[in-house]
Amino acid sequence: MSKRVIKFTASRVECSEAIDWEIVQVTLDTEPSSLDETDRTSPYLMIGANFEFSDDVQLEFHDGEDYGGDSPGRIDLWRNRGLVISRRGYEFHIDFELSDDAFAELREYLRILLRSDCYRE
Repeated sequence: MSKRVIKFTASRVECSEAIDWEIVQVTLDTEPSSLDETDRTSPYLMIGANFEFSDDVQLEFHDGEDYGGDSPGRIDLWRNRGLVISRRGYEFHIDFELSDDAFAELREYLRILLRSDCYRE
Protein backbone atom coordinates (compact mmCIF):
# COMPACT_ATOMS: atom_id res chain seq x y z
CA MET A 1 0.00 0.00 0.00
CA SER A 2 1.29 3.43 -0.83
CA LYS A 3 1.62 6.09 1.81
CA ARG A 4 -1.47 8.25 2.24
CA VAL A 5 -1.04 11.64 3.95
CA ILE A 6 -4.07 13.17 5.67
CA LYS A 7 -3.64 16.71 7.04
CA PHE A 8 -6.27 18.54 9.05
CA THR A 9 -6.87 20.98 11.88
CA ALA A 10 -8.88 19.46 14.71
CA SER A 11 -11.54 21.87 15.93
CA ARG A 12 -12.54 19.29 18.55
CA VAL A 13 -10.23 17.19 20.73
CA GLU A 14 -11.94 14.87 23.20
CA CYS A 15 -10.46 12.44 25.68
CA SER A 16 -12.71 9.90 27.36
CA GLU A 17 -12.56 6.78 29.49
CA ALA A 18 -15.10 4.29 30.75
CA ILE A 19 -15.34 1.29 33.06
CA ASP A 20 -12.52 2.43 35.33
CA TRP A 21 -10.06 3.12 32.47
CA GLU A 22 -10.71 -0.17 30.66
CA ILE A 23 -11.94 1.76 27.62
CA VAL A 24 -9.83 4.78 26.65
CA GLN A 25 -10.31 7.01 23.60
CA VAL A 26 -8.83 10.17 22.11
CA THR A 27 -10.74 11.80 19.27
CA LEU A 28 -9.36 14.55 17.02
CA ASP A 29 -12.11 15.81 14.75
CA THR A 30 -12.89 18.54 12.24
CA GLU A 31 -16.63 18.37 13.00
CA PRO A 32 -18.82 18.85 16.07
CA SER A 33 -19.96 15.71 17.89
CA SER A 34 -23.52 16.43 16.73
CA LEU A 35 -22.62 15.61 13.10
CA ASP A 36 -24.64 12.80 11.54
CA GLU A 37 -21.82 10.46 10.46
CA THR A 38 -23.65 9.59 7.23
CA ASP A 39 -23.00 13.22 6.18
CA ARG A 40 -19.25 13.23 6.94
CA THR A 41 -16.91 14.58 4.24
CA SER A 42 -14.00 15.74 6.43
CA PRO A 43 -11.33 13.89 8.41
CA TYR A 44 -11.17 12.68 11.98
CA LEU A 45 -8.94 10.28 13.88
CA MET A 46 -9.86 8.26 16.94
CA ILE A 47 -7.17 6.43 18.93
CA GLY A 48 -8.61 3.92 21.35
CA ALA A 49 -8.33 0.69 23.25
CA ASN A 50 -10.52 -1.68 25.22
CA PHE A 51 -8.02 -2.93 27.79
CA GLU A 52 -10.56 -5.34 29.27
CA PHE A 53 -10.08 -7.61 26.25
CA SER A 54 -6.73 -6.65 24.72
CA ASP A 55 -3.72 -4.36 25.04
CA ASP A 56 -4.02 -3.49 21.33
CA VAL A 57 -4.51 0.16 20.45
CA GLN A 58 -6.61 0.80 17.37
CA LEU A 59 -7.09 3.71 14.98
CA GLU A 60 -10.45 4.58 13.48
CA PHE A 61 -10.55 7.38 10.94
CA HIS A 62 -12.19 9.14 8.06
CA ASP A 63 -9.74 10.43 5.46
CA GLY A 64 -12.17 12.91 3.89
CA GLU A 65 -13.53 10.29 1.51
CA ASP A 66 -14.11 7.07 3.44
CA TYR A 67 -13.81 5.38 6.83
CA GLY A 68 -10.93 3.13 7.75
CA GLY A 69 -9.10 1.49 10.59
CA ASP A 70 -5.60 0.35 11.45
CA SER A 71 -3.19 0.17 14.35
CA PRO A 72 -0.64 2.84 15.20
CA GLY A 73 2.97 2.41 14.20
CA ARG A 74 4.17 5.71 15.63
CA ILE A 75 2.62 8.66 17.45
CA ASP A 76 4.44 11.93 18.14
CA LEU A 77 2.91 14.87 20.00
CA TRP A 78 3.99 18.49 20.09
CA ARG A 79 2.27 21.39 21.85
CA ASN A 80 0.05 22.31 18.88
CA ARG A 81 0.22 19.31 16.58
CA GLY A 82 0.42 15.57 16.35
CA LEU A 83 1.79 13.02 13.90
CA VAL A 84 0.30 9.54 13.72
CA ILE A 85 1.68 6.96 11.31
CA SER A 86 -0.33 3.77 10.99
CA ARG A 87 1.14 0.34 10.38
CA ARG A 88 -0.32 0.29 6.85
CA GLY A 89 1.21 3.64 5.92
CA TYR A 90 -1.45 6.25 6.64
CA GLU A 91 0.13 9.46 7.89
CA PHE A 92 -1.99 11.90 9.90
CA HIS A 93 -0.67 15.44 10.41
CA ILE A 94 -3.05 17.11 12.85
CA ASP A 95 -2.91 20.70 14.09
CA PHE A 96 -4.91 21.88 17.11
CA GLU A 97 -5.25 24.76 19.57
CA LEU A 98 -5.74 23.65 23.17
CA SER A 99 -5.58 25.27 26.58
CA ASP A 100 -2.70 24.12 28.80
CA ASP A 101 -5.11 21.95 30.82
CA ALA A 102 -6.67 20.35 27.72
CA PHE A 103 -3.22 19.67 26.28
CA ALA A 104 -2.08 18.09 29.57
CA GLU A 105 -5.17 15.86 29.44
CA LEU A 106 -4.45 14.85 25.83
CA ARG A 107 -0.83 14.04 26.69
CA GLU A 108 -1.90 11.93 29.70
CA TYR A 109 -4.52 9.97 27.75
CA LEU A 110 -2.00 9.21 25.00
CA ARG A 111 0.53 8.14 27.64
CA ILE A 112 -2.03 5.69 29.05
CA LEU A 113 -2.92 4.35 25.60
CA LEU A 114 0.69 3.98 24.43
CA ARG A 115 2.26 3.14 27.80
CA SER A 116 4.87 5.80 27.11
CA ASP A 117 5.04 9.56 26.68
CA CYS A 118 4.93 10.51 23.01
CA TYR A 119 5.54 14.23 23.70
CA ARG A 120 8.37 15.81 21.70
CA GLU A 121 9.77 19.23 22.62
